[in-house]
Amino acid sequence: MEIQKTQNNRGRKMAIIGIDLGTTNSLAAYWHEGEVRLITDENGETLFPSVIGYVEGEGLIAGKQAKERLLTHSKDTVSSFKRFMGTDKKYSLGGTDYTPLELSAMVLERIKRNTEFLLKEEIEEAIITVPAYFNDKQRSDTKNSAKIAGLPVKRLINEPSAAALAYRMKYSKDDMTLLVFDFGGGTLDLSYVECFENIIEIVAVAGDNYLGGDDIDRLIAEYFCRENQLNQETLNVHQYAAVLKCAEASKQQLENENGTVMKLNIDGTDYSTLLNDDILFEMCMPLFSKIKNLFLRILNDAGSKVSDIDDLIMVGGSSRLKVVRRFLTELLGKEPIVLGETDKVVAMGAGVYAGIRSRNKDIKDMLLTDVCPFTLGVECYHNNTSTHGYMLPMIERNSTLPSTVHKSLVTLSDYQKEIKVSIYQGEEYYAKDNLFLGAVNIAVEPKPAGMEAVDVSFTYDINGILYVEVVNSQKERRHILLSNQGLSNDELERYMKEMEQLLIPPIQKKENQEILLRLSDYYENSLGERRSQLGSLIDWFVEGLQSGRKHIVKRVIDEAKSQLEKLDTMQEKGEELLFDGDLKKKT
Repeated sequence: MEIQKTQNNRGRKMAIIGIDLGTTNSLAAYWHEGEVRLITDENGETLFPSVIGYVEGEGLIAGKQAKERLLTHSKDTVSSFKRFMGTDKKYSLGGTDYTPLELSAMVLERIKRNTEFLLKEEIEEAIITVPAYFNDKQRSDTKNSAKIAGLPVKRLINEPSAAALAYRMKYSKDDMTLLVFDFGGGTLDLSYVECFENIIEIVAVAGDNYLGGDDIDRLIAEYFCRENQLNQETLNVHQYAAVLKCAEASKQQLENENGTVMKLNIDGTDYSTLLNDDILFEMCMPLFSKIKNLFLRILNDAGSKVSDIDDLIMVGGSSRLKVVRRFLTELLGKEPIVLGETDKVVAMGAGVYAGIRSRNKDIKDMLLTDVCPFTLGVECYHNNTSTHGYMLPMIERNSTLPSTVHKSLVTLSDYQKEIKVSIYQGEEYYAKDNLFLGAVNIAVEPKPAGMEAVDVSFTYDINGILYVEVVNSQKERRHILLSNQGLSNDELERYMKEMEQLLIPPIQKKENQEILLRLSDYYENSLGERRSQLGSLIDWFVEGLQSGRKHIVKRVIDEAKSQLEKLDTMQEKGEELLFDGDLKKKT
């Protein structure tokens, strides 16, 4: 059987897969014979519960076996640890502490084992999806967990981006604008996506890493306790775990029914209460208020309005809830689209991307662009008496990647001999309240305050690698490469060279200057309509180079070269230049 594989250097075939590492469940997918297929375990199941447990005498267990012990052995079983990726939180199992990174590695290792057993091949590459709103530390932890599990990961893609890819494969409309609503067990992601030709462009993202179906379970559990005069603080761990399991089961019943009766026996006493759509809808209003604010934010960041959205795509297990769809319909005035089994859509999109990565001939090549989910900036001070530094944005959130920004910073104190450029990620005003990424120190000439400056350049690429360069007035350079992945020395050297190229704006690159010069020569030697069209072409070319969007830059360069070839021919024949000057249409 010929499955989605590639040849390694020794001629051996190896698989490329996509993985949805979820809060509640995880899945893996691969491309085969023109479609995505999901990896199944020994029982033929595609959903692998993201649960780890400890059994005395056996050690650690994962998946369904562990999930079945959540209620009966809650102290020895952990779940939803994805919500704490990027933190130092510890979980104790069998007397040993484990981080979310290590627990995620155990889930990924089992998925790796299931995949290699099914495909009878080793995995050459894995594409892992992450919440769009994961910061650099959370993305780094995800890559490191894959490394521990023995999975080679070259790229992480955002979960809503994967969902848009799955939607694009199913509905091949020419141009469309999507809003992807990815509501999982522990996280909520929104992505504003524009699709045209073979391009899926992420315009803006917003989200909450602590808002998901687990929070609805807790609201239902609190409601059940209130209705039955149960004090949550007096319930032991096993009793509260039973209440949460009852809440989750009742929530799932409401996916297909209008109402249900919650029933639970605690220490010989029966408790019950009615739960229906209206009660749950009212109960969820605090969560819905947060969701509304995220919608307003993403529309503002995208510079759009609700009427600009063609389709609202529902993704993630929690988006199956009728009350969630009801709220979104009331909020946006349009019915959301549910793509089959919502908890499998992200994995399906990751499988599509695995097919693209392998350059499989039976899949259309697509360009998936992305944006910077959080603002990247440096710490600055208003004066030398300021207690705390503020965050000066360098690369704003939702900037299209790759992105390069240059700014000048001046000295704060008289005759200071060094400037420290501290780098942060986040949206808070005070730098200390954001995520610290690193720092660069550089010597400066001792002069009065404000009389000496350094040039600071930030370059952030599609792989989540940030290159910061600082240059003083003596042209001395200092730089730092901040990556959410472990890099070898050879890879570091390669990335440094790539980043140095990215630091040069497209408009300043020699080859593009030569194109501009040739177009200008033709403009100077033309008259009338041809001169007008050449002026439009020059404006269009420059605008494209300055757009900051990689695919647009490539397109305008290719188009300008094509037009120059035509001009060379037309000059001899005296024909007219045909060019409409519509940047959006052309790109």
